Amino acid sequence: MDLNQAFKSTCKVLFGQELGELSEFEPYLKEMMLPFQTAKSYISGKEVLLSSPLYPKDAKFISQEEMEKVGPRQFNINEIKDIDSLLEAANEQRIFCGNKIFGKCDNVEKVDNCVDCSNLYYAHNTLRLRNSAYTTYQRESEFIFGVSGFPNSKYVMRSLEGIGLTRCFETYYATNLSDCYFAFNCSGCSECIFAFNLRSKRYAIGNLELEKSGYLQLKEKLIGEMAEKLKKDKRLFSMPEISFHGKTREVEEKKIPESPVPKKIEEAFESTTKVILGKERKSIKKYKDWLKRRTFNIVKVAGKLGDPAYRVKSLPIVKDINPERLASLKDALESSSYHAEVSSDTTLSSLFDWAAKNAYFSMEFIDGFHENTFDTPSVFSSTNIYDLWDTTNAKNAAYSTAAVHSEYVFGGYLRVLHSQFCINCYDVFNCKACFEVDCSNYVYNSYFCHNCENVDNGIFCFNVKSKRYAVLNEEVGREEFMRIKKILLEYLNKQLDSGSVREDIFRT
Repeated sequence: MDLNQAFKSTCKVLFGQELGELSEFEPYLKEMMLPFQTAKSYISGKEVLLSSPLYPKDAKFISQEEMEKVGPRQFNINEIKDIDSLLEAANEQRIFCGNKIFGKCDNVEKVDNCVDCSNLYYAHNTLRLRNSAYTTYQRESEFIFGVSGFPNSKYVMRSLEGIGLTRCFETYYATNLSDCYFAFNCSGCSECIFAFNLRSKRYAIGNLELEKSGYLQLKEKLIGEMAEKLKKDKRLFSMPEISFHGKTREVEEKKIPESPVPKKIEEAFESTTKVILGKERKSIKKYKDWLKRRTFNIVKVAGKLGDPAYRVKSLPIVKDINPERLASLKDALESSSYHAEVSSDTTLSSLFDWAAKNAYFSMEFIDGFHENTFDTPSVFSSTNIYDLWDTTNAKNAAYSTAAVHSEYVFGGYLRVLHSQFCINCYDVFNCKACFEVDCSNYVYNSYFCHNCENVDNGIFCFNVKSKRYAVLNEEVGREEFMRIKKILLEYLNKQLDSGSVREDIFRT
């Protein structure tokens, strides 16, 4: 199917009619993508899309298909006598790769970290997507446009953060919804319009459950209003506009002090630094600024209804929600009893006005068994977690962004998946005992590596596969590798005595 036709089909499913061409909605749909970066290949001038915004603008970039054009740098391992010579050689080696495609992909364009996808445009960090565009951190989905962080979804537009949507529009922080429009923090609901903090509800408008026939009649009217505005303006209002309606945008944010660091986190950090750096580091708070240098910006604020709430400043759209409308998960759920006065005369405008006065927004998601988790808004079945954005089936992690099926994770952006003992790692999968490793899979006991796969014991390796005891992309044998590793660790530990390391994978 042509991608433009896939978009039109999705519009017909959601709104009962086509709304126009996909290209006309690009600015509107693109707003939902998590941060990324574009650059020019230093070899060809081709545009390169990278799934992280962290790369220095003056760095060298290549597209994946150009990797073979970058010949191996010839160097003599004996030239590496000290840290200065190692860092100088690393700067010459540093080339960042974008437009990365893996597995079986067909008809994909402007993508990075794309695995087993077809008919996909403008996306990054995707797995098994079909007939979709303007999507990030998304897997196992099809017919989605302007959607991020919503795996297992179908026929969805303009939605962010959760799992399992079918036929939904403008839906945030939700799980297992179908046929919902303008929903926030709902779970197990179907056929809901302007729904906030509901659980297992059906046929609800403005949080008020209706008889099926009355609901369907009013739904047709409201969906028709949405469609007409979208056809005319190529966009519709969003949650931040609801939250600020009639109010000034200059709202003072009342921050809440962080929780004390749990003892289990201190112990986990000591173990992790011993494994990776050869020296235990105590008092993790001393290293907070260094570890959080590139993580998501999460702020704990005074919730409107009493308990502390969270504001996630690094996510699109929701970062702009009025802080005065934020609430804890508990308080938000209790507020769900506030409902609109609904009749056959109810309009999109009247529901907007109702939500502006009565809706509260919680950016917390708590589910499954969890224990000893603090200052983390999204927690699913995790233990010993402190100051992250999202943690799923993880344990022993702190001052990071997202730890998923991982343990002993500290620092990093955005996601560490199926990995153990990582410090400042970025979008890695199945990595162990790694320090400053970016966009890599199956990498072990390695330091300062980018776009590597099946590398065991690597230092300053870029865009290589299947290496062992490698420095600057060249296999040097165990003895020479350990000599270089000793120079590097002595340098890192000396810097860490003062609480941070100046260099990272992005710049030395």
